[in-house]
Amino acid sequence: MESSIFNSTNITCLTPLFWTQEALDGRKARLIVCIIASFIHSVFWLQLVFCSSVRQTSMQWIYAYLITDIVLLFRFFLIYIVYSTSNICEPSRSWVLFIYYFDGTVDNYFNLLEVYILLALNICRYIQIVYNKNVYRAHAKLLILAHLCIYIFPLISLVIQFVCGWSQLVVNFRDSSQVTYTNIYIQVFNVITAFVLPISLNIIVIYLSMRHVRLTSTLQQGQHHVSAREKYNRSLVIQFLVFYTIWLSLWSPNIIVYQISIDGNVTSIVRLLNFIGITLDPIIIAALDVRFWQEWRKVFMYLKNNKVFNQLNGGRIRPATTNVHVISAKTPRLQTTAL
Repeated sequence: MESSIFNSTNITCLTPLFWTQEALDGRKARLIVCIIASFIHSVFWLQLVFCSSVRQTSMQWIYAYLITDIVLLFRFFLIYIVYSTSNICEPSRSWVLFIYYFDGTVDNYFNLLEVYILLALNICRYIQIVYNKNVYRAHAKLLILAHLCIYIFPLISLVIQFVCGWSQLVVNFRDSSQVTYTNIYIQVFNVITAFVLPISLNIIVIYLSMRHVRLTSTLQQGQHHVSAREKYNRSLVIQFLVFYTIWLSLWSPNIIVYQISIDGNVTSIVRLLNFIGITLDPIIIAALDVRFWQEWRKVFMYLKNNKVFNQLNGGRIRPATTNVHVISAKTPRLQTTAL
């Protein structure tokens, strides 16, 4: 990072953490999308609080994935608030460095976590489909180890690249921070580990799952019988395939642009697509998972029944202004007691 940001004597007030109006206007679309995403994610997590049927260990990878979405939203709002309000001429050097590195690295790190979390989810579903085994109970310790590896190894790689000088932070003054790479070899390594390898593994696992479901369905159709388990396995494969296709189309441009260090309008567009993906994630997951459908149906039926109940009650309560001197066919006249 350029040391002139801290050492310049030609400018009386630098305000290094204050966006220009152009930079601020360029992020308004992302701000709107992130506000919508925050609302949708809040509604989704309320289901987890109030609905016990969706609090299951088999959904741990889905929730781990959605937590990365929450962190990415938090990262955007923090950066936006800091850069739109910090008009201090000489802020603390440590605070400035923290914001620059937080802006430049956190987005890539958590987007990298997402692809490996989805790979872990896909592998677990493959084991469930092919071997009919509850991997979340049979291999609980291995799952904990998988979580730790997914979160720690990318972080170690990120730190090593900065320490060894293979990566460096480039600051566009009063605009944005971006990580660039000093040689082509580390750039190729990052493209492989962040995109080519996990995407290829995911495609292979999806193909193997689809192949198993197709062969099993063909065999059972020959026996004029398709079990409920095979129907459920087929639905799992279709659900993940639909979600993965939408996710990949919105996620991959951002990660590719980050790894090859492209800047300008292209970066703004792909990051907007990434936040649109974050906005859609809870909707797609909830729409494709039968457990959420069941909870939504319960809520809908409750509201429907409650509304009908209120309407019926309302129809009975309205005549409450009846004249007390008129005899009702339903309610006999109250007898009085003479004093």
